[in-house]
Amino acid sequence: MKAWMLDEPGKPLELREEPTPQPRRGAVLLRMEAVPLLSYTRAYIEGKLPYAFPPGPFSPGTNGVGRIEAVGEGVFGFRPGQRVAVNPYWRADETVAEPEQVLIGLTGISAASAPLLHDFRHGTLRELAEFPASTVIALDGLDAVPSSSLAVLGKFSVPFGGLRRGRLTAGEVVAVNGATGYFGSAAVLAALALGASRVIALGRRAQALAKLVELGAGRVRPVVLTGDDARDAAAIREAAGGGVDLAFDMVGHATDAAATLAALRSLRRNGRLVLMGSMQVELPIPYGEMLLNNWELIGNFMYTRADYLTLVSLVASGQLSLDAIDVTAYPFAQLEAAIDRAGAAQGLQCTIVAAEGERAWG
Repeated sequence: MKAWMLDEPGKPLELREEPTPQPRRGAVLLRMEAVPLLSYTRAYIEGKLPYAFPPGPFSPGTNGVGRIEAVGEGVFGFRPGQRVAVNPYWRADETVAEPEQVLIGLTGISAASAPLLHDFRHGTLRELAEFPASTVIALDGLDAVPSSSLAVLGKFSVPFGGLRRGRLTAGEVVAVNGATGYFGSAAVLAALALGASRVIALGRRAQALAKLVELGAGRVRPVVLTGDDARDAAAIREAAGGGVDLAFDMVGHATDAAATLAALRSLRRNGRLVLMGSMQVELPIPYGEMLLNNWELIGNFMYTRADYLTLVSLVASGQLSLDAIDVTAYPFAQLEAAIDRAGAAQGLQCTIVAAEGERAWG
């Protein structure tokens, strides 16, 4: 079988013939059908990111959709031929206070996660990929949707986990900071699917926000940020009709805290702010305001298995449509071109590599 292999960060990716793996106990073997690419894939393979890489050579690639070729011993809930989504967030299934965790095909997370990376070093950019059974999610009931469209579930899973961690309740008002970004745009759609009465989409590009307003059918209000946190907080509160119940921060690599502080100060009393972005500076917390307003600050990493199951259920029920995502599909062999395209993608766009015969939805 063919696999994209990286000997070490900074070396070129190579498409090679590799032995077909057999699933170990507790694992499944998948024939990959569609794999979405992260916007920073190029920087990752060039070794420009401070990540804990799997030992080389390895196949990168995080999320994806495939069909089960074989199941290992001790796997009871999956069957050959079943279509599943790959969830790269793998936590050791051990009854300890802080189980080790990694993102398969990308990086270690916890301090002692190197053995996990060694055990399952390969990601989704291979024709046949082995994963722990606990990291795949059944896609039963979605037969009419192509794998190339279902691959965008990975775009939704991260913000979906944050919204659920923030205890979003139907009827609440949500503000999404970074709404024009890759994950932030998905957060807007996910909040609508979860029943938000109004979503305040925050960003610096009015044109990109306009598309979200159109998709929101009257439930999305845009706020173009100015960089003045007091002024922006007032604009958010006005758009919210008095204040925000849940603010969700998904800004990538921000170099100042103004927008995040504006989101915090837009909260009504007892409001919550979930942090899931990658801000590069310290966040100065207004101690007195936090205290007097009973505000809750929540840091959240990724999502739970239950979150992903709920996400799939929302898609299967029609409450969350994937049609809004503009999918550009490349053949598996044209990975380099796909990586370049992913690096230029914005907002509601998603780039995937797909097996022969796969197409973008619509």
